[in-house]
Amino acid sequence: MKKSDALQAMWREYKRTSSVTLRNRLVEAYLPLVDYLSERIAERLPRCVDVDEVRSAGVLGLMDAVEGFDLSRGIKFETYCSLRVRGSILDDLRARDWVPRLVRSRAQKFAAAVRRLQAELGRKPTPPEVMADLKLEPEEFEELQTDLARLAIYSLSQSDENDGDGSPSPRFSSLVDRRNPDPVHILHLQESCSSALRRLDAKEREILSLYYFEGITMKEIGRKMGLSESRVCQIHGEALSRLRREMAAPRAVAQA
Repeated sequence: MKKSDALQAMWREYKRTSSVTLRNRLVEAYLPLVDYLSERIAERLPRCVDVDEVRSAGVLGLMDAVEGFDLSRGIKFETYCSLRVRGSILDDLRARDWVPRLVRSRAQKFAAAVRRLQAELGRKPTPPEVMADLKLEPEEFEELQTDLARLAIYSLSQSDENDGDGSPSPRFSSLVDRRNPDPVHILHLQESCSSALRRLDAKEREILSLYYFEGITMKEIGRKMGLSESRVCQIHGEALSRLRREMAAPRAVAQA
């Protein structure tokens, strides 16, 4: 039997039985597609973004795609899967970004205008010149400056203006934590997390521990445990998915 025929037979049997074993075999079969898409997306990201994290989000998208794929629609799974995997990766990347896309887009246009004007004028452009180039009203320019301030990252040890006694004070000395987390809620969350971790099998716990607490890459974990990098990535994704479900269950009960 050809590989494609065997895969189609596996699909039909999985959709008939919803077998977890068959689902895992299908996920394993399409992991190279996740690797390809993850690497393509990672090429356009800052170097600080770990490709393993991108791949993990892609595996979650692949698992959702396998479970949600409808054989009767007559479309190729690769086409459907690519959209789900890309969407899962982009959703994960957006969740890590504290700045809305609109703000970041406006900041990029502002930076491009400043660079263009500086090249034309041979000096740093003035605010009125930037406003004229971007066709902004004074109120709009002020709003843009406020948005740009949200993108700024400062050193907490850097000194701010004098605090009144003639000596500069570091920024961290004036920071105030207004979040006031509820200790009972934190304790409940920690207990739920510990309980969920105990329900994972030994291999899943070891992979999570090596990856998150010891900083070992998926490839190195695979060599250490005698598994392929793709298999480690799959187990990692399944463990995270299970933890999310376990952690969401207590919240749903508490809100009911």
